[in-house]
Amino acid sequence: MLPIAPVFLRSKEILTLLSSLLDSERVAFGELDSKAIINIASEKNTLLNEMNKLNERRVNLLIKFNIIDRKKPSEIAFKDWLTQQDSSMDETRELMIECETLLTLCKTKNLTNAHILSTLQKRNKHLFELLQGHNDKSKVYTSRGSTRPISSKHTLGRA
Repeated sequence: MLPIAPVFLRSKEILTLLSSLLDSERVAFGELDSKAIINIASEKNTLLNEMNKLNERRVNLLIKFNIIDRKKPSEIAFKDWLTQQDSSMDETRELMIECETLLTLCKTKNLTNAHILSTLQKRNKHLFELLQGHNDKSKVYTSRGSTRPISSKHTLGRA
């Protein structure tokens, strides 16, 4: 019997925690709570490190039981093997499907948070440039084709 169900069970727990953290992160972005954002980033990093270790453990188990190739480990080979198994592997199949669903949800939430963060960074950059006295009309092209502001003597701080 392949002892892989506990790996998927822990993966499901981690993905559930990660989904909750991503929700908290979105709220922290909305509240501009930098301390919470930093704490959440640290917690996410810890969870992702554990998830990576679990994935390594899962792959090593599958290699040990000759389910996937040692040189070219393939998720498809595992899924094909799993579909060919009898009802004793139903729990593992169900856990794997739940993990895939949670992973997709986490990816979507993470992408949403990345868009929010990008918008916040652009807004903060624009506000910073306003404080420095830059505006959209006083920008030049760099050698790489992007734009950068020209320094101005009329800054908001000097007013």
